[in-house]
Amino acid sequence: MNEEFVFTANTGSMGRRVLDRQDHTTCYGVVWWDQSGVCGWVAEYPGNRPGSGGGVPGFTSRMWAARFLYRYRKPEPSGRP
Repeated sequence: MNEEFVFTANTGSMGRRVLDRQDHTTCYGVVWWDQSGVCGWVAEYPGNRPGSGGGVPGFTSRMWAARFLYRYRKPEPSGRP
């Protein structure tokens, strides 16, 4: 299966950023390994600080966490009150 993302270091925090392969300005989020060993790999949407508890835990590999971010992009707010 061809994937459309690449990994790059996330400067300033732990984890690897998931970037679009063609347009490196598009970031799908950050994947990082839970050091406590409880959660496995964690997928964080853009805008969340890795390790702040806002991610989706439980992935068995970095690739599966990245696939989740790539396929299920962060929902955009509707702007409705």
